[in-house]
Amino acid sequence: MRNPFRTRRVAVVGSVAVITLAGAGAAFAFFTSSGTGTGSASVGSASNWTVSSPTNVSNNLLPGSGSEDLSFTVTNPGNGAQAFNSVTAKIVDDGSGNIVTSGGNVVGCLSSWFTATAGTPTPGYGTSIGHNGTATVPVTVTMQDSGTVQDACQGTAPEVQLTVNAG
Repeated sequence: MRNPFRTRRVAVVGSVAVITLAGAGAAFAFFTSSGTGTGSASVGSASNWTVSSPTNVSNNLLPGSGSEDLSFTVTNPGNGAQAFNSVTAKIVDDGSGNIVTSGGNVVGCLSSWFTATAGTPTPGYGTSIGHNGTATVPVTVTMQDSGTVQDACQGTAPEVQLTVNAG
């Protein structure tokens, strides 16, 4: 005699298998499309170089003779690499032609009596210098003989300004 429950079990199992196969077929269906989007990147800016202020008190400058050699350190404080292609040095004056020292201007000691000449930096011009990297710039200072009394300049220390140029 046949078991009536056994026939039903086969029918239930068969129904589950058909449902499972139908669900599996739906998992492979999809659409395709395309799209675009935009974003932006941010470019940094160059930072101003920092220039050290060396002190040299050798008292070698005399009207028409002697020179002083100063060594400036130029530092890149920026986050990226930078390079410079020239430097200029000059004696600082008060706008009236008198030299400026750390103590103020010296009336009667003319900046035109002095020459500040910047040498070639190490590393050289155009070299990429990274964050906190440095270059050394030599500067030579001389005093000309004006053919006049230059006593106001005795014992002074004229300020020398170094300017770093990128272009």
